[in-house]
Amino acid sequence: MGSSVRKTSAKIKKMLKEATEANPTIDCKEVIPQVAEQTLRSKKTKSYFGDKDFVVLAGGGIACFKKADKIGFVNFLNEYQVKPEKITIIEIQKIIGIILDKIEEESGDIDSLIILTAFQSTMTEMLLNGLTDPIKFLFLLCSKFIALVIREDINEELSSAFKNIKIDEIDKNINDYADEYVKKNFAKLIEQCGNNEIQIEELIQKLQAVLSNSKE
Repeated sequence: MGSSVRKTSAKIKKMLKEATEANPTIDCKEVIPQVAEQTLRSKKTKSYFGDKDFVVLAGGGIACFKKADKIGFVNFLNEYQVKPEKITIIEIQKIIGIILDKIEEESGDIDSLIILTAFQSTMTEMLLNGLTDPIKFLFLLCSKFIALVIREDINEELSSAFKNIKIDEIDKNINDYADEYVKKNFAKLIEQCGNNEIQIEELIQKLQAVLSNSKE
């Protein structure tokens, strides 16, 4: 894994150097797809998707929002003694904490910080906006997760290559790319899982297969 990570990092640095030397005025947004694809092809990304924590949190989130979708958002919040008109980030964090406690009681501790961060961010967005669609949850989870994986590899390199661009703009470009990537490559599989046509374990296998389509 270590050697694979170093090779990926070296390739990304080389790509950015060649791109900026060939066109000194090139926009950061134009470069992100190329370097992001390199990250997504890496063994590290495929192993992240195969991590038991991803399976556990994706499955826990799906079950959570299938229930919320069935009983309604208001009734779902009532189970946590929260009223929708009074919901705040603090209340949402409490709900997520209770959900995570239950997941860990059933499946063991969550060890991956990057997967946990993607899950917490997704749950926050869903609850803050009153969303209950489990397919939307899966889409957001995959998108946020991919964006975090990409940032882990290329944020520092992009900041060095594009010194005049604010990190917020780089983050937005990465988020936009991740959304488009999931929409193009994962959407049908996510919908099948949300509709119970495939189970979460099979979804993970198929997502890994998508990532493996391109040679490293």
